[in-house]
Amino acid sequence: MVKTRFSLSSEYQLAKKLEVNDSRLYKWRKELNSMDWEMAFRIADMLELDDQFVVHSLLEDKYENPRLISALHEGRPA
Repeated sequence: MVKTRFSLSSEYQLAKKLEVNDSRLYKWRKELNSMDWEMAFRIADMLELDDQFVVHSLLEDKYENPRLISALHEGRPA
């Protein structure tokens, strides 16, 4: 979404925009690591996203507990 919003044409440009190195971005893309809360909220600010959306999305990414995911979906804002 950041790439599209800011018309970035490469992963390198995206990494620069997010102020992270290429390997960190690669690990997020390949789902080897999930981003930390601070970065998630920085991106949310860039994209003008609601904080609750960010919290729900990142919790789903960080945790694989089916009961937690189900509870998040039930409580997700419309």
